[in-house]
Amino acid sequence: MNDVVAHESFSKSARTPSGAMPYAATETAARHAIYPPVSIRIGEARPMTRNGGVRPGIGFAKLRLDLERAWQAVMHLECREALVIAELIEHHANRLSPTVAKTLRCELAALRAAALVLQDDEAAALPAALAARGPGVSAVTAHIALTVCRSVYWRLGELERFHAVERVKLDTQLGRRQALAALFDLALDAAVALDQMRFSAARLLAAHALEIGRRFIGKQVPADAFPACIVAQVLYEQGQVDDAEALIVARLATLRESCTVESALRAYGLLTRIAAGRRQHGRALVILSEAEALGARRAWPRLQAASLAQQIEIEVGRGRIEQAESALQRLAALVALAGLADEARAASRNVSFEIARFHTVARARVALACSPAAVDIAALREVHRDTVWRGGLYAAVPIALLLVEALLVTGQRGEAVEVLVGLLRLAPSVGLHQTLVDCSARVAELIEAIVQQRIVAVSDTRELLPYAGMLLVHRQRDASETHEPFAARRPHAGAGLSERERLILALMGRGLSNKQIAVELGIAPETVKSHAKHLYAKLSVRNRTEAVTLASRLDLLRMPRSVAA
Repeated sequence: MNDVVAHESFSKSARTPSGAMPYAATETAARHAIYPPVSIRIGEARPMTRNGGVRPGIGFAKLRLDLERAWQAVMHLECREALVIAELIEHHANRLSPTVAKTLRCELAALRAAALVLQDDEAAALPAALAARGPGVSAVTAHIALTVCRSVYWRLGELERFHAVERVKLDTQLGRRQALAALFDLALDAAVALDQMRFSAARLLAAHALEIGRRFIGKQVPADAFPACIVAQVLYEQGQVDDAEALIVARLATLRESCTVESALRAYGLLTRIAAGRRQHGRALVILSEAEALGARRAWPRLQAASLAQQIEIEVGRGRIEQAESALQRLAALVALAGLADEARAASRNVSFEIARFHTVARARVALACSPAAVDIAALREVHRDTVWRGGLYAAVPIALLLVEALLVTGQRGEAVEVLVGLLRLAPSVGLHQTLVDCSARVAELIEAIVQQRIVAVSDTRELLPYAGMLLVHRQRDASETHEPFAARRPHAGAGLSERERLILALMGRGLSNKQIAVELGIAPETVKSHAKHLYAKLSVRNRTEAVTLASRLDLLRMPRSVAA
């Protein structure tokens, strides 16, 4: 193949939807049958001759096939494998003409950027994404590079740059690779909306991301755990705690096997908050232990730090100070390692900032329990201010509640009241609910004092009384529901299913296929498929397995009364 033909072939294949790849139809099983997972580490590149890897004297067509293999690895979140393959391809790129090699390297840069950002290494991902842009780059490659840039700017809290990145106009029919970029784009928009406590917008954007995954990528989409977790966070904040838990539980197997750090942070963090809110402290600690182990295994210090911080919060709440101090020591070690990596420019500012934030908050919790006078209120104020400055308004709420506690125990009651009143003024307008319901006993007592007007604030608080009173009622209700059966609790998302959808879901739970359900109901299989698609969207799940798992958790697998009768 001469260079001109090679370049034309490369450009066409770059524009071809990756759904058209020879082995895409058979998904994971076929991919591993043709290309067994790479087990070598980066930097240990060596010729590979039997497993579909790069061989000495390799031609352009084989390089292209190996590149598609690397993209498949990224789509399945097997990022280390993708980076190894990319390094091997780069080794042979010099044998191509300069024009072809340049185009190839741009796509390799986009691939590396995607793999690195999924590995939580935005310090290396951003330069790679910027290197992937340039004249002659395919639309798909450019889209992926832009998505990585947006992801990095979001994580760094640089929202002006985030919003300034050029948005890609999507085709009506997306290839799998561009669909994945579109899914992440929408999930990033949803994450920003959640950060800014625009909960309804966050849920709509995340639901749209899930729909993109269902329509253009298929059932096995590990990356869609990210938008699913955002939907769960919104459900939780709106008081639909059981729905939020069930949505994550339906994806736990996928999360344990293959997920992004953002998905893991949100999923494990939310499951822990729910368990702690129900006073299931032992279960919460088991969840956190699993999360910490996952963080260590995947080299995700942010997940390790978040898990340790929540462990400390639970142990302090149970009065187990020795265990809390032990976890705090492990967290301090992570801070030190992050600092060393930051000095060596081997870690991103975001990772260092978040680990330091977890440490500041956890240290304050231990101090509150042991020696309140030693609480570093200035450090709490600073981390709260920095979190808000980076656009994390939602993440700043728990810090503000902790600051209220710290101010109370150090005798600064007036300031504590004003901070809390500020939150109570903001909460109804943005839909902040469950985080305040789950506040500490000290903060709840202060809310009660405001409701009973035993405290005179600097500003008028009369308009806050109905909302503050409702928080206390819901807090008492949640406490009484802790030991109730799951299905006996408040209404859930399943209430939005139609009678026919509930019937089809119940038949799915009995193991019937779409064709068998169609025969049972006397309707066309296409109609069953359409109903299934709608109920998947309403339940925010990807496939039949997740729908049945979630329905079982929500007690939706019983036949509707009209049919049962």
